[in-house]
Amino acid sequence: MIISLHVSYAQDDLKFGDTGTTNKKAPTYKSRKKDFKKARLIQWVKNDTKGLLLGNKCMEEVTRSMHFEYVVQPKGQPGNRSEFGRLIHNFFAKIGITFSNGPFWKFKLKKKRKECRTRTGDYVG
Repeated sequence: MIISLHVSYAQDDLKFGDTGTTNKKAPTYKSRKKDFKKARLIQWVKNDTKGLLLGNKCMEEVTRSMHFEYVVQPKGQPGNRSEFGRLIHNFFAKIGITFSNGPFWKFKLKKKRKECRTRTGDYVG
């Protein structure tokens, strides 16, 4: 007659719900705050401010959520890009915006711009 004796080890105390989302009373898990690198916004160079709604808080939030910003550089001002340089820069900027927002980002932007205009009553620019 063979008797086998098996010893098994188990956890002494199994605690579920140590995070703030699973345990409302006393979560013991504390997240570690990290300094994440801030992503730079893609700059889209424009010659004039017509239709950009610059200064409109709603439109600024929309462009920041789409990870780009408008940079106005009027023609003939010192320090601005040439026409060809601006076109090349904007071409690559639009490619970057397409990768971050999808192929139909321009339609989304126009829709949001229209919503911001009606919500804030900004029909001047």
